[in-house]
Amino acid sequence: MSLPSLNSLRTFESAARLKSFSLAAEELFVSPSAVSHQIRQLEERLGVSLFLRLDRKVALSEAGEKYYPQVKIGIETLLNATRQLLEFSSESQSVIKMSVVPFFATRWLLPKLEKFRQAYPEWQLKMQTSTVASEFTQQGFDLVIRRGTGPWPGMVDKLLCRERLAAVCHPNMSAEVSCIEDLIKQPLLINAKVDSEWQEWFESQQRVFSTPAMSFDFQNTAQILDACLSGAGVALIDPVMIRQELAQGKLINLFELSVPSLRHYYLVYPKAYQEQSNIQLFERWICAELAADPLMIDRL
Repeated sequence: MSLPSLNSLRTFESAARLKSFSLAAEELFVSPSAVSHQIRQLEERLGVSLFLRLDRKVALSEAGEKYYPQVKIGIETLLNATRQLLEFSSESQSVIKMSVVPFFATRWLLPKLEKFRQAYPEWQLKMQTSTVASEFTQQGFDLVIRRGTGPWPGMVDKLLCRERLAAVCHPNMSAEVSCIEDLIKQPLLINAKVDSEWQEWFESQQRVFSTPAMSFDFQNTAQILDACLSGAGVALIDPVMIRQELAQGKLINLFELSVPSLRHYYLVYPKAYQEQSNIQLFERWICAELAADPLMIDRL
């Protein structure tokens, strides 16, 4: 019989330890359906049921209870061996590989990276922008910067900065909005991945949100910003991230206010990585840069 894939074994170990497919998905940076698929493939390969599917939760079957301790030992052995190898590799120690949500990357982080290069010329940064949560082992990332609520099981999640949201629009639209209630008469630009943001924003102002006259869904904040700059509608964007557009009058903060978002920016990495020198160096550097940004002082 051929051996199960390492990916399916890691998925099983995580789901068994956390007693949840959804929590395992969070830890592994994949979707819950991907976890279910991996578990189902593993069960089919082994010819046994490893989990009991209960109402809204899972539990290990008798076979799963016997299998889990040995799989856990095997996974830990592999991770320890890999970690020790990386610690002795000078090449890997001089590289920081990370995945960053695009809007934070382009609007705040990228303009700062030249300062990092000058301060640490011996270190090489490799950055990928993505809104898709990434699995550390498969992609080889040392860390990710995510926008979300946290916490992430099995991870260190360092709060980098708190987000605030302002209702902004092109100057040509501002005359049509004199109060918050007028917003629902305008086209609203919506982040399809967090479609509750407008309702949350209205509730923060003690207003009732109702279906707008028109709305447009986008996959990320960068697309929303482009649409907003073109005059397509009103958007919820952190004013710190569009400081230049606001200063130049390309966008208007309609009510000259911003409200706390339920989502913030976090530096996330596996707990097993927290002693790595590349992680420690980048965390110190980015926290210092955020503290040095006058518009970020009240966000830390």
